[in-house]
Amino acid sequence: MTARKKWPLHGLMFSVAALALALLACGGPIPVAENTPTPCVANCPPPGRLTSNGHTVQLQGFTFTYFDPWSLDSSDDHSATLVAQSQLGQVSALLESVTISPGETSQQLVRRVINDNINSGQFTGTQDEGPINGAEIGYVAGSGEAYAATVSQANAPDQPVYLDFMASVRGSTGIVFIALSPLDPNSPDPSIVPNQDYDHLVNSVQWT
Repeated sequence: MTARKKWPLHGLMFSVAALALALLACGGPIPVAENTPTPCVANCPPPGRLTSNGHTVQLQGFTFTYFDPWSLDSSDDHSATLVAQSQLGQVSALLESVTISPGETSQQLVRRVINDNINSGQFTGTQDEGPINGAEIGYVAGSGEAYAATVSQANAPDQPVYLDFMASVRGSTGIVFIALSPLDPNSPDPSIVPNQDYDHLVNSVQWT
């Protein structure tokens, strides 16, 4: 792979102070898309949402659209990190394009991303929660895996989180999606993860 060896998952991590404040706040859940995306063959338009204006981000190899209450936290020419407030704190999502080696598959790409980040020392107690069935980005079939883990915090209780990793490959370009969702420390149930919003983000991707 000719892309960077480390994906910027640290950009998804919340600071101790910001996370503590967010957990004390009772922000509403992320609104979900009103219309379920319908799969199409190619050049799919992003799914519509009637309640807010979309924001389109153009990156190297693809564009995507996000809606309020997502906001753009950081970006460069090939990646963008979005954040939004959930009932348990800040949810973060990263979309990034990478150049892949000839013959590299989405499964190999997502495994590389997982290894780079799960073994980065940012998490403890990581548990593989299994494959993400039907993983795709921009309606290009891909591979995905979910993990439960814990973030250690100084002067604060450890925070359980849920991590979604997905990757798709088309030609010499791969697109990586990583999402980090805080879980309830008292009952870390992954059913609260806003998967519909993640689906909306990856389905809004248009390869260029």
